[in-house]
Amino acid sequence: MKKIIYFLLFTTVFSLSSISQVVKVETLSTGLLYPVCIQNSGMTGDNRLFVVEKRGRIKIVNRLTGVVNPVPFLDIYSRVFPITSVNDERGLLGLAFHPDYASNGYFYVNYINTIGKTVIARYQVSPFADTAIKYSEQIIMSIHQPYSNHNGGNLMFGPEDGYLYISMGDGGSSGDPGNRAQNKDSLLGKTLRINVNNPSPPYYFSAPGNPFYGATPGRDEIFDWGLRNPWRCSFDRLTHDLWMGDVGQNIYEEINFRSKCDTIGHNYGWRCYEGNSAYNATGCQPQSNYTAPVFVYTHSLGCSVTGGYVYRGAQEGSLFGKYLFTDYCQGRIWATVPNGSGGWNTNQLTQQTAQINNNFSAFGEDVEGELYLAGVSSGLIYRLRDTACAPTAYIHLPDTLYLCNSNPLSIKTIQGSGLTYTWSLTSPGSWSIASGQGTATLNTVPDLNSTAQIKVTVSNGTCSAISNSIVLIPYANFSLNPISVCYGGPSSTLTGFPAGGTFSGAGISGNVFDPNTAGIGTHTLSYSFADTTTNCYLPSSGCILSHTKSVSVYLCVGLEELEVYSNFKIFPNPGHSEFNIEFDSPKTASIDLKVCDALGRILFEESVSMQAGHQTIPLKLNNAEQGIYFVYLKGEHLNAVKKIMILK
Repeated sequence: MKKIIYFLLFTTVFSLSSISQVVKVETLSTGLLYPVCIQNSGMTGDNRLFVVEKRGRIKIVNRLTGVVNPVPFLDIYSRVFPITSVNDERGLLGLAFHPDYASNGYFYVNYINTIGKTVIARYQVSPFADTAIKYSEQIIMSIHQPYSNHNGGNLMFGPEDGYLYISMGDGGSSGDPGNRAQNKDSLLGKTLRINVNNPSPPYYFSAPGNPFYGATPGRDEIFDWGLRNPWRCSFDRLTHDLWMGDVGQNIYEEINFRSKCDTIGHNYGWRCYEGNSAYNATGCQPQSNYTAPVFVYTHSLGCSVTGGYVYRGAQEGSLFGKYLFTDYCQGRIWATVPNGSGGWNTNQLTQQTAQINNNFSAFGEDVEGELYLAGVSSGLIYRLRDTACAPTAYIHLPDTLYLCNSNPLSIKTIQGSGLTYTWSLTSPGSWSIASGQGTATLNTVPDLNSTAQIKVTVSNGTCSAISNSIVLIPYANFSLNPISVCYGGPSSTLTGFPAGGTFSGAGISGNVFDPNTAGIGTHTLSYSFADTTTNCYLPSSGCILSHTKSVSVYLCVGLEELEVYSNFKIFPNPGHSEFNIEFDSPKTASIDLKVCDALGRILFEESVSMQAGHQTIPLKLNNAEQGIYFVYLKGEHLNAVKKIMILK
């Protein structure tokens, strides 16, 4: 049997306070019946919001005008449990559009049928884009519900894996009497993850990365578990992190977070723990073995959490990057952000006009990432706005981007309707803007010999915002001055660009070039920088930038004679062709002997073994022309150069 190890992935460190940021909740549409979910089709330029009415219909609302289409997009009133009260937790609860909806027309719904079961079903759009084929239902999954409450209901597709994520409550009653949320053989109290691209019954595959997939005991469909009633979950459209509001029992409501980087299954602890406090810990592990919420609030501030979204739209720049959520009973709106130390800061936002007790049942995003709220009791759809003026100006790239080639490069900022974009590209070289000035996507042609810096200014006509700057580096280089050095001279420290690369070549040790180790001659030195530092949010480019230079090591004419040996001499000097080299050696060793002309060309070279004591080495240069030559000896304790003159 495989053992599943539970990890506490996030330290629950958070603060709660009121801040001066003020938001507006503006009415967009009226006349909806029990709206509980707002979705968009995912198709660029689509101005439709698809609003799920709990009684069994999906309505289309124009996100710009608020007009509600008179004909429902889908009407399955007769298949959905016939609720008669806004407080009934059954009905049509969730909607998600297939990632390939534009081509296949598939969308999925989550509803409680007339006999009280959860049904996950696929439908298809009709040839008329604003209506679906009512009788195209293909049931993917049917799950027994022991009670009428805690049905979950959220559906969404993973932005990277394309799998369908299904939120299931613990099956209801109070306190999870069947301990279903901790039962890995039950689908209740879980997040399920399945591949719906199976053309044959049961019309889905379980995802291989799920924690109990295959031989591991537990249902293959389970992705996370230990949930009470996850009510509204979402993926951050930029980072692809998963956020979830989980409704509490008696005292605490909680927000859960799952990083895109996480690859293990999460147990969020219910029914053992409610929030961060023990609820019914019989047979449970210590709290540290479960994944803690990133935020908890008590029922003095509300009664039932409604999970939301990380704002990634273009219009409300002061909200950008904040996870926004609310409460069903008291209508407070909170914003959660990382605190930079592994924890979280959560602040209640001030509402321009009090919106307490609006029974907010869901947040929703449009295709551009703007946020909306559904009031289930009022039948209203609201647009969430920030009272600050600035739009969003942001480039989702590493601060430094390395380029492997001269291919045109596209740089994107957050797209929004009615905004103007002014790109700034600065470079000492010949970078150029190929196209896109004035739009949310700039195309540029790199100059491989120079760096560049890009940023964008976004304006809504009243005020503007400037994005982060991205430095673009397409080449590597290193300092080498001079390119000709004297043999016997000092070492040189090399500086590479970009910093952090590796030097290689003769005479190289780390970032130091030693001409004496390299020896006389012409040597190729290289510097290589590999962009391999990566994380799951912003992976490295994989680029390897390199540069080579040549350095000549020669015996300088007029070089002062150098000796680090006692009694070193060469005689006769001048001589005709035969010489004697004498010195005192402190120990047995070997030395390298070279004779070069004034241009550094090697005339004679050998390795000589010597004993401790006085040494005499004969040197014959019968083929040498008349002139001045340099004799070089190098060993562990020897570094010597002498000039000799040959006479003919």
